[in-house]
Amino acid sequence: MTVQIGNGFYFAYIAIAVVYITALALIVRKVSARTAHTILLVIIFCNFALHFIKQFFVPYCTDFPMSLRRSTVENLCAVSTVFFPFIFLLRRQCILHDFMYFIGVCGGLAALAYPIETLGMPPFAFDTLRFYICHINLLAVPLVAAIRGVYVPRLRKFWVIPLMFLAWQTVICLNEFFLIGIGLVDASYADLLDPGFRNSSFTFGVRPMFEQFAFLLDPLVPRFLKTDVFNINGGKDFYFPVLWMVVPAFVYLIPLYVVISCPFWLRTCLRRRANTGVR
Repeated sequence: MTVQIGNGFYFAYIAIAVVYITALALIVRKVSARTAHTILLVIIFCNFALHFIKQFFVPYCTDFPMSLRRSTVENLCAVSTVFFPFIFLLRRQCILHDFMYFIGVCGGLAALAYPIETLGMPPFAFDTLRFYICHINLLAVPLVAAIRGVYVPRLRKFWVIPLMFLAWQTVICLNEFFLIGIGLVDASYADLLDPGFRNSSFTFGVRPMFEQFAFLLDPLVPRFLKTDVFNINGGKDFYFPVLWMVVPAFVYLIPLYVVISCPFWLRTCLRRRANTGVR
């Protein structure tokens, strides 16, 4: 029995996510905004703690200290897991909260739709449970915060969302160079330029397993960002880390953010209109 795309366990975890998010939304709806904020903050800090506590469990403890790399910011969801609690501590809403909603919802949904880390794994193994707990909470906390009105995604600075995404990617890129530098990843710096090597977030290009979707991205990437003009990779073409996705990020992420934020934007507009009408 393993988790596979489309099997019973795959859909069971999706159903659990729906029930959990619905229950959490109903709970925070009945309490004050301050209490709702505290509940969600505790959940997201538990997620943060799990990111490091996992080192005491199999399979991480059997590969220590090399497993420490898995508790770093090695992919988009890991960066979110580490940074979300501290963003949530900021009571005054800013662009970080808007991006938290965007990357949390998109990352969480993507993980549920294609749980690549759990495929072929027993459904109740520690790492399977950890994966789903982590990613369901990454989806649930910003989504429920928006539903409750703790932090509501705004459209005013939609153009900053791609920049925040690129900042997240830059953190991943620097982390990879750091891990190789201290020996937690047994590879050379040149290995990072291979899109098939430790590239779960597409930081270093389109992963080979997703090449069928490259036609959506490659036409938007300037040729000089796919050409080894500085002989970094021995003249072999590659995607320049992070920078290759600048244009695709603006083309795809802005409309995506607008679409998933519109329900809350419309709700805010309707409430303002209703309040104006009462006056």
